[in-house]
Amino acid sequence: MRLPHPHLLVLRSTATLVLSVLIAQVGWAAAGLGDDRSYLGVHGWFAWAVVAICLLSAAVYVVLRRSAGPVLVSLAVGTAVLPLVQVGLAQAELISLHIFVGVLTAMVGTALTSWTYRHKLPDRA
Repeated sequence: MRLPHPHLLVLRSTATLVLSVLIAQVGWAAAGLGDDRSYLGVHGWFAWAVVAICLLSAAVYVVLRRSAGPVLVSLAVGTAVLPLVQVGLAQAELISLHIFVGVLTAMVGTALTSWTYRHKLPDRA
C-alpha cells in the first residue's frame, strides 16, 4: 500500500484533529447541559484550545494552499472563524445563538474533514 502525498497526510491529520476537538467541545457542552453544570466550566476553558487548534489548522491550509485548493482553504478558514464567533456569543450570553452556531461549526468541521479525505492533489501542487 502506498502512502498518500505528504501534503495530504498533513492536511488529513490536521482536519482529523480539528474535528476531534470540535466533537470534544460538543461533548463538554452536552455534559454541562445535563445534571452536572460544572462541565460548563471545562467547556469554557476548552473553547480556547478549540480556537487555537482551529487557527493553527487554518494556517496549515493557507501554507499548503496550492495542494489544498480554494474549497479546503475556505472551509478551514471558516472553521477557524466560527469558534471565535462562538466565544463572542458565549460572552454576550446569547446562548440560543451560541448553540445554533455551535452546530454549524461542527458541521463545517465535518465538511472540512470529509472534503479533505476525498481531496486529490492538483497537478500543479
